[in-house]
Amino acid sequence: MKKILLDKNKGFYKGNMHCHSTLSDGRFTPEELKRIYKEKGYSFLALTDHEHINNNSHLDDEAFITLTSGEFAIKQFSDQSTLKNFDMKVCHLNLYAKEQANDYAFCYNSVADHFSAPERRNSINKPCEDYERTYGHEGISKLIKNANDHGFFVCYNHPRWSLENYGDYSGYEGLWGVEIYNHSCAVDGLYDYDINVLDDMLRDGKRVFASCGDDNHNRGARGLDYSFGASVYVNAESLSYNNIVDGLLEGNFYSSMGPEIYSLYVEDGRVHIECSDARQIAYSTRGRRVKAVNAPAGKSINEATFEIKDTDGYFRLDVIDAEGKRANTQAYYLDEL
Repeated sequence: MKKILLDKNKGFYKGNMHCHSTLSDGRFTPEELKRIYKEKGYSFLALTDHEHINNNSHLDDEAFITLTSGEFAIKQFSDQSTLKNFDMKVCHLNLYAKEQANDYAFCYNSVADHFSAPERRNSINKPCEDYERTYGHEGISKLIKNANDHGFFVCYNHPRWSLENYGDYSGYEGLWGVEIYNHSCAVDGLYDYDINVLDDMLRDGKRVFASCGDDNHNRGARGLDYSFGASVYVNAESLSYNNIVDGLLEGNFYSSMGPEIYSLYVEDGRVHIECSDARQIAYSTRGRRVKAVNAPAGKSINEATFEIKDTDGYFRLDVIDAEGKRANTQAYYLDEL
């Protein structure tokens, strides 16, 4: 029996899950970001501006949608800035609304919001009193649970930039996903690829998804270098807010620095993948068993097949191109196939 994991007969809708505009500390307005991302072939954009939830549905059209979202920081020392205290740990979370109209910033804190102009603060849909954020397993897991209860799903952002290690993130419960690649960190030359954090969580039994994002602020001389480097491709029948969110929640997507995956399916105890030009396609599992298909020198490959063993627990696939850029599938659990 054939089990289709990524269906080449459906659409693949390209999106950026982490983006900053002039609503916080980005260079471009939401309108400008829509234009430049749409021109690059993107179908959706999450404007995750700092410390509030943005509903930018007024920008949507039949070929482009925005995800209602925001990024929130839980700092080791709440009264200090990560731009001044470079040794301070922090946890950054992206919150994405399951319903586009849901812009309630339940965890708003006026001390943390040093991005919004006074008139902007007055317009934010927020509680009457500040949400008290507490750094650590308990406080962060509580915020994640509250986010889930308020109709959001939550991604854990740039773990190493945040100076967090296994002892920190292993205690976070209720996450939807982990940002395994942050393009702005890569452009700046540090802490770009966090696949080990995903594997740590998967091997701890946390069924989280692999996400990624540009985290583009587009400031300074490098400008647009911070954009168009980290994308998710959602596999769906058509482009709509509900279809994109359902695809993200169900894991019907892959993350990429550039390579594309066209088809992924399981049949007769094997998984088969078709993709853009690659120098290597790798198969990873819960344990130490890994396999790879490598292209001959100077050539590329576009497909691979791997045997699935009962002891694998789960598997995921990486597509690596000639430049070392990767596309990452989700982890697929044998008990769900």
